[in-house]
Amino acid sequence: MKNLNIFVSSTCYDLSQIRTDLHDYIINNGHNPILSELNNFPFNPFKKAVDSCIEVVKNEADIFVLIIGNRYGAQIESGKSITNTEFLTAKQKGIPIYIFIDKKIINILPVWSKNKNSDYTDIVDSTKIFEFVSEIRNDLNLWSFEFEKAQDIISTLKNQLSYLFKESLVLSTKYKSRIEDLFVVNLSNEALRIFLEKQELYELEFFVQTLEDEMKKKESLKNDYTYKIILESKYLITENEDLLNWINQRYKILLNLLDSLSKIMHKAYPDFYAEPGVPSDLKGLYYVSASYARIFESIIIWTVETKSACVNQEYQSIVEKLSNLSQNMIINMWKFPTVQKEVFDKIKIRYQNGETGIKHTSTLSIDIDPIALKEYNIEFQKFSNLILNK
Repeated sequence: MKNLNIFVSSTCYDLSQIRTDLHDYIINNGHNPILSELNNFPFNPFKKAVDSCIEVVKNEADIFVLIIGNRYGAQIESGKSITNTEFLTAKQKGIPIYIFIDKKIINILPVWSKNKNSDYTDIVDSTKIFEFVSEIRNDLNLWSFEFEKAQDIISTLKNQLSYLFKESLVLSTKYKSRIEDLFVVNLSNEALRIFLEKQELYELEFFVQTLEDEMKKKESLKNDYTYKIILESKYLITENEDLLNWINQRYKILLNLLDSLSKIMHKAYPDFYAEPGVPSDLKGLYYVSASYARIFESIIIWTVETKSACVNQEYQSIVEKLSNLSQNMIINMWKFPTVQKEVFDKIKIRYQNGETGIKHTSTLSIDIDPIALKEYNIEFQKFSNLILNK
């Protein structure tokens, strides 16, 4: 069994003894401590220190231990400290986080809340540490433990890790075959939680969550489209007849993508999402979500490749009009998961109010924008006439 990687995040110099004690505790319990001051910390010499720390949290950490003393630490470009940034990275990753806050900071927090402009330099290096603690306890509503010495942290970790291992063992035993099945399709922690807990309307919530998860994976690609990031031109077309054939081919590809999207949402989805009271096919629903995201990716790639084609300047307009055909599709497909989340929230409220037998129909109407199509047809007719007259 793979040992757990436990990332310890805190300022180093003021909490050095606590970090040393935690290192020894983690080692003695058969796990791997990840502390930035250790020689085996996977530091990347080609990156800034904060970037290396974030990368390690993302790629290596299984459990995250946050210790907040009386030092906030040096701030980076974002205005946050490295420790704060490591914490936000772990939270986004979705791994277990155990938070320990110096008792003196907790005791002074109410005073700071009422008198934020007072001088606290004899207590902390920056009042941002109060903001950090307040965000954790109040805004994010996360559970935290107070400590005075290293043994307080170690004692609490012993109990909490024991609870975590016991819960994992129960889940592994109870759902072993199902979990292994679903891990194959790369579910997020939240989607897996929905599947395991099986609360009311879990099948619909599972679909909405996986749809959101799969589309988030395409966010960088969406940003490339939004900010018109073009790294290379795939097509170089100099002959008029070649250009005409290329345009017809690109248009047909776009129509095929639209047709595939329609089949996924209007044929596959109803097949996998069952009537109320009948178990739905969750792997099938995941297939719908993943396919939806793949088609979205293909449409963006189609758009970028079309727009970046190298043609004679006099024909650039027809290429531009062709690439614009997908604009409305991309916008609406990106919005769709958010719309579905809003629909689910309304259905959940109806269910909580006593309504039963609620059937969800995924209504998706995405097509080529009529105005863009009209502009393209006009430009295409001009181009066709030009070719015929030469």
